[in-house]
Amino acid sequence: MDTIKADIEHAITIRDAGRLKQLAGELHDVNSVQARALRHSALGQAFALHGEHANALEHFRIALDESIKIGDRVDEARLTGSIGNVLKSVGDYTSALEHYHRALGMFEKLGDSAGMAVAAAGIGIVHWFNANYVTTLEYFYRSLSEHEKNDDVANSAIVIGNIGLVLLATGDYDAALEQFEKAHSLHELRGARHSVAHALGNIGSARWKSKDYDGALHFMGQALQIHMELENKRGIALISGNILSVHVDMGNTKTAIELLAKLDELQIDDPNVGIERELNRARIQESHQEYESADATLQSALAKARDHGLRAWEAEIHGAIRDRAQQRNDFAAYLEHNSAHIRITEEVNGRETASKLAIQAKQREIDAREREHQKHMAVLHSTLPKHIADRVARGETVNDSFDHASVLFLDVVGFTSNTSELDASTVVALLHNMFTAFDAICAEHNVVKIKTIGDSYLAVAFGPEDSEQRIANSEQRIANSEQRMANVARAMMKCSYQWPHTGERIVFRIGLHCGPIVAGVLGTERMQYDVWGDTVNVASRMESTCEPGRIHASAGLASALGAPIVIHERGMIEIKGKGPMKTFWLG
Repeated sequence: MDTIKADIEHAITIRDAGRLKQLAGELHDVNSVQARALRHSALGQAFALHGEHANALEHFRIALDESIKIGDRVDEARLTGSIGNVLKSVGDYTSALEHYHRALGMFEKLGDSAGMAVAAAGIGIVHWFNANYVTTLEYFYRSLSEHEKNDDVANSAIVIGNIGLVLLATGDYDAALEQFEKAHSLHELRGARHSVAHALGNIGSARWKSKDYDGALHFMGQALQIHMELENKRGIALISGNILSVHVDMGNTKTAIELLAKLDELQIDDPNVGIERELNRARIQESHQEYESADATLQSALAKARDHGLRAWEAEIHGAIRDRAQQRNDFAAYLEHNSAHIRITEEVNGRETASKLAIQAKQREIDAREREHQKHMAVLHSTLPKHIADRVARGETVNDSFDHASVLFLDVVGFTSNTSELDASTVVALLHNMFTAFDAICAEHNVVKIKTIGDSYLAVAFGPEDSEQRIANSEQRIANSEQRMANVARAMMKCSYQWPHTGERIVFRIGLHCGPIVAGVLGTERMQYDVWGDTVNVASRMESTCEPGRIHASAGLASALGAPIVIHERGMIEIKGKGPMKTFWLG
């Protein structure tokens, strides 16, 4: 049951209605309350994606009843939110808000961050429909913050697109387009075609508002094609209405009439789509001098806008009725609708101004947070390996054990005696040059530098099954950590440096060993990624018992090496804490 539940959640995430119906079918003969709840939930989601709202509502309510029976509080909250989604889609905004707030309260009690994010986004959308843009942004940004905390790219992209809708409504078309394009790119990466279609439609709307009619039709056409392939009735109606508006604005009356006829054949539950269609109908009627019909159409659209509390539409329709009253010299009607138009427009514009200020303030906050994050990441990347720094940034506790790794210790021969005759800046510069070269060698061979202590250098090559990075250079033919580490040791030994005061070549000692190790990040200030274990200790002993200018390896490491590396048996060496060990020289 857990597997099929995970499959259903994945299908919901990628908005795959066909897969949801398939999974619901697999649950048909499973006789349990949990199975029935899952089945009806999947069917509800599938019907919702196709815009079949009555069917979706029926299945969601059955699933909700079943979830309540088994005391599944998480699914109860999710299904309450899903019912809110359907009610929103059919324009029952009051009931939708009630369900969203109820779901949000449940998720808050459960401590479900992902659920809170989805419910908050739903509340924001309803307020957007009602032109309450400040409240809209409050909930959108709350939703986005939760999604970002959860690294939920899919839902973050949806909310980014929703924020674009607020920018579009407040007249900031360029900023809206930027948000829509960002959302589109994220949806494309995930292959979420349902969301891609919505993003393309939004891009088309931004271009339409900017009077780029050809661009608008291009993107809206792409969106319509995807909605048709997905059999998304709501999406088809929404985009068809937008395309109709563009053709009406362009004066393409013949095409507009054909599109209006097709739109009349569609079932339209969304009041926004219905109102947009009626406004275009009135404009077409007026262009054909069907003035009485146009007046009646506008009055019908106004009633619908009032019924659903769609204030922005109310203002626009009052303006259209006012203009018609002026044309027929109806002074009383002109005054009535002009007054209503001005009053509602000022109300909405006041909200728009506040929204713009809220957007600017929030953007500054986001930018500041991003700058702090970048600074934090820069510090982490300067002190930790990148893949470890990324884990720390995600809040992970880095405490790893590796069954197999190779360890290198390098030491500069005669460092103390030689540097005693040099000034500090010269010593620092010399070590900097050497260790920078060693860092590059490690990076080339997928070996992790752990730390430097004075003139000593410690590095680890993790086994292929543990490493988060892979060697790209096939010519190296590196099959294991031992071979990689041996290549690093040989490359380091070839580095040529001289003592500044004598001109003599600097000589290194290198010790190598392999085996299990433990690794982790220490502390919270000036964090350090370090390694421990007997393997590390033996590698250190290999270095301390090494002859100058040579690479000293344990038998375990040497036995794993192949051509072109040549090894020579050194013999039995007394190793502190280990006793006699057979060791080898690397050629």
